[in-house]
Amino acid sequence: MTEPIRVVLAGASGRTGREVGKAILESSDIQLAGAIGHHQAGKSVDAIWPGVKSEIIITVELPHCDYPAVLVDFTEPESAFWRVLEAIGRGWHVVIGTTGFTADQRDAMARQVADHGVGGALIANFSLGAWLLEHLVQEAAQYFSEAELVEAHHPHKRDRPSGTAKRLAAMLARVWKKPQDEIPIHAMRLPGMVAHQAVVFGAPGQILTVRHDVHDRSAYTAGVLQTIRRIDRFPGRLIQDLGELVER
Repeated sequence: MTEPIRVVLAGASGRTGREVGKAILESSDIQLAGAIGHHQAGKSVDAIWPGVKSEIIITVELPHCDYPAVLVDFTEPESAFWRVLEAIGRGWHVVIGTTGFTADQRDAMARQVADHGVGGALIANFSLGAWLLEHLVQEAAQYFSEAELVEAHHPHKRDRPSGTAKRLAAMLARVWKKPQDEIPIHAMRLPGMVAHQAVVFGAPGQILTVRHDVHDRSAYTAGVLQTIRRIDRFPGRLIQDLGELVER
């Protein structure tokens, strides 16, 4: 019998972390081995995730495990960076949904993943629809030469613009061979929103809008679970394209 994949989830007290954690508990081949959450430390998981049964106690640091694990991180870049490096140093694979890292931090994580021979995924948006949005935008950019990005998120999201919007802008800049900062990004942070991305292309006499909306954070769980299951197939690489990790 195959051993389940053990996962330590950072961001257990957050909205996205809660949905990811519940999906892990419902999976037969993935086991929740630990949970990290600064605001709810000391409480059990089932005390903050309605409808689940788990006696795992939430901690503020990586738990000391005598077995390999996968760190799944949905927090904020300041603490996540050092936590990810610690996990890599232990020989753990890392699945990172946290955004807002600097270029130097991303490079450092990539070097550590390569040096320790573990698998790493740094994905700005784990929803399959957002991945498809990227492909549609890249195709449209072959025929249009001007566009602006509009992204909107909940008011608690710290990075502005979002990692997904920056990735889309970088993609357009590469296709059009122009500086990324010449691609306008309009960012909104308002109550009632979750995650919304739109790329508006313009040409004489016509407008093309490519848009993706997340109304519930359960949209991310399928991509996260597939990444957890496949990340060990990519030793030494920090993957930033969800398409490499999902089964089609």
